[in-house]
Amino acid sequence: MEQICPEQQCTACSACYNACPKQAISMVETGAIGYVHPRIDAAKCIDCKLCQKVCPVVNPVEKHAPLQAFAAISSEAEALDKSASGGAASTMARAIIEQGGVVYGCRMRSYTDIAHERFATVEDMCAMRGSKYVQSSIGNTFIQVKADLNAGLVVLFTGTACQIAGLRNYLRRSYDNLYCLDLVCHGVPSQKLLRDNVESMFRKKGLRPDGTERVTFRRIHSTQTSNLDLRYGTFVESAIPASGSPLPEAAQRFLRNTYITAFMYGLTFRDNCYHCPYACAARTADVTVADFWGYQGTVIPRGKGVSLIMPSTAKGQRLVEMVRPHMLMEERTVAEAVDGNGQLKRPSTCPPERAAFVSGYARLGEAVFAPLLRGYKWGYRLKQMRVNAINAIRRIPVVYPLLKYLYKRIKHRVG
Repeated sequence: MEQICPEQQCTACSACYNACPKQAISMVETGAIGYVHPRIDAAKCIDCKLCQKVCPVVNPVEKHAPLQAFAAISSEAEALDKSASGGAASTMARAIIEQGGVVYGCRMRSYTDIAHERFATVEDMCAMRGSKYVQSSIGNTFIQVKADLNAGLVVLFTGTACQIAGLRNYLRRSYDNLYCLDLVCHGVPSQKLLRDNVESMFRKKGLRPDGTERVTFRRIHSTQTSNLDLRYGTFVESAIPASGSPLPEAAQRFLRNTYITAFMYGLTFRDNCYHCPYACAARTADVTVADFWGYQGTVIPRGKGVSLIMPSTAKGQRLVEMVRPHMLMEERTVAEAVDGNGQLKRPSTCPPERAAFVSGYARLGEAVFAPLLRGYKWGYRLKQMRVNAINAIRRIPVVYPLLKYLYKRIKHRVG
């Protein structure tokens, strides 16, 4: 019995878990950090090697260059208000369900239960909305997808590029009734890190969570500006949202909360994320959705976020045409879309502190983050001070143009 794939390259896509005919494979949290890896029960294994055949690390999937790029927002106010960006993924999911199909995507029942699920109604599908900066558990959804496809249902599967790759290899053939939508990903921390962080916040207040609390990672602070004002954090919400949270919001915000700060720095991702073969413009899915960072157009208002929709196959283009009546869309160049999104060009950089994080977390838990994030926090705050200072100067009539003119004169003389 051989290892399925090199452990540092494993994405935990769960293709092997779904494919094993003897249920000899389990997806297990390993070590103090809890990154998930497949484990084989030797007593059950028949050495058929099907797990290796479907593994996208061992057998890479085909990727396709983008055909088009669109900036878009949903024309439905509710979808736009409740989505992480412009509501593109929700609008596509709704279109599939309304024509009698089913959708698979990630939902968060609580901070202890983040997993892919099958959605057959628009009401249930709404649970997919919102960014989830944590790895989703695939479970046996690939088996369910195959059953739905063979039953003739139209299926939309949404996930990260590595999850799409795992599904494609698991299916082992193409299906005309399958649409794949991937969400551009920076990298994924483990669910255990999220659980540890939430429970640590409660302990500091002398409280204990009951396991049903939900978490959101992005909040729109204001829509009264020409650009989206997002606030990042690990915001804990009660199972009944109206009752609020007993935790002070300051402890949950970016730079104060260790989980979201470490995520933004890229410190807590899986090993494979730093060498991700999918962090490029060519995609495994039919259509890619992301925030359209660097949008240069004027058609789409930016107060509530702008989605990037980037089809890479003819099937992806058909999906775009399905939602066109329900979205405000503007075609942009692929170059503009790629230029504004680093994850469409290269994987996240592995921070120099990562080895210390991996070796120290088992001993220190959340306390390991304070010294490791200190430099990142200072650098981020200094950058924001510079940005704020420049913006303040720009608001002063005459001063900014004068400084700009003097800078050019000095640069010309020095040159």
